[in-house]
Amino acid sequence: MLTEQELESFYISLSQLTDDFPEEHFLQNFLDESVESLLSEKSDYRPSYGKNAGSLLDFTSSDFSSLPVIIVPDIHGRVDFLLHILKFKLPECGLTVLEALNEKKVIVVCVGDAVHSEARGIKRWLSSYAEWSMDVYAGPDMQKEMKENFAVWQILMKLKNTFTANFHFLKGNHENVMNETGMGNLAFKKFVQEGQMCCDFIRQVYGDVILHLISLWEKSLPLCAVFPRFCVSHAEPREVYARTKLIRAKKDENVILGLTWTANDEVYDDTCIKNFRKLNPKFEPGKIVWVGGHRPVKDTEFYLRQNGAYLQIHNPDEENILFVKPSSEIDVKNIFSVR
Repeated sequence: MLTEQELESFYISLSQLTDDFPEEHFLQNFLDESVESLLSEKSDYRPSYGKNAGSLLDFTSSDFSSLPVIIVPDIHGRVDFLLHILKFKLPECGLTVLEALNEKKVIVVCVGDAVHSEARGIKRWLSSYAEWSMDVYAGPDMQKEMKENFAVWQILMKLKNTFTANFHFLKGNHENVMNETGMGNLAFKKFVQEGQMCCDFIRQVYGDVILHLISLWEKSLPLCAVFPRFCVSHAEPREVYARTKLIRAKKDENVILGLTWTANDEVYDDTCIKNFRKLNPKFEPGKIVWVGGHRPVKDTEFYLRQNGAYLQIHNPDEENILFVKPSSEIDVKNIFSVR
C-alpha cells in the first residue's frame, strides 16, 4: 500500500502525462510490465485455462462481494474524466476512489474504449485526415489526439499495475490498435479513418515493436466481469454464452465480437438474464442484471434495454460513473457526475 505522500505523488504523475509523449525505451519496458500484470492475474478472480489468463472476471466470492463497485463507461481519450474519477469521494466511506483503491476497499471496472476522441475531436480529426491523405501521419492535430490517447493508456496501465486486483479495464471495440479485422476485431472508422490513422501514427513515431506491445496488452484484457447481482461488459451481450466460452473467449472470435460490437436492438431475446443465470446460478439477479456502454446515450444519463435488464451508461458529453453498494441491486439513482 502506498503512503499518503506516495499516493499524492502518484496522482500528480498521472496528471502530467499529457505534457509530452513517453520515450520509446520507457514505453517498451512499461508495456512489457503492463502485459505481464494482465497475464499473471490471480485465478481466484480471473479463472484461467491451461497457462492462459481467461477473459472472465469473477467477483462472486466473499473476498470481493463485500466491496462497493464503480463502473466507468467509455473513456475515449478523456484524461480529465479519469483524473476526476480518482478524486471522487465515495458515498458513505468518505474516501476518494484513489484512496479506496489503495486500501483495497473498492473495485473499479471500466467498460472499455480507452482511445479515439470521436465527436469531441471532430475538427482535429478532419484536419488530421487531410494530412494523413497526403502521407503526413504525425501532424500537429494528430499529435494532440495521440497525446490524450497515450496519457489514457498510461493512466489505465499504471492503475492496473499498482492496484491489480481492484482496478480492471475490459476490452472494447476500440481496443484494436492494429486496426485489424479478425480475431474478434473489426477495423474502425467513424468520421474519417480513425483506426488506421492511430496505427500509422504509432508506427511512424515509435515503430512496430511498440505497436505490437499495445496490441498484446489489448488482447490480454478481460471481456466480462460477474458480480453477485449483475455483470459488466463493453457492449450488450449478443448471444448466450457458456461460462467456459467466456473464460476461453480468445479462442472464439464470435464471443469477442458479441461482447464488444453489438449494436442497439441487435441482440437475441433476454440475453442479459440468460447469461447472468449461466454465470451466476447460485445468485438471484436484481432487476438490472447487466451494465455496458459502447453505443452513446443522448440527453440523458442512461438507457434501459431488454425490458430493463440492460443498463447503458455511455454519455460522451458527461463524466458519469455508476456506484453499486456491496452485494446490492443496481440503482440508477447512484449514477454520479464526477466533474
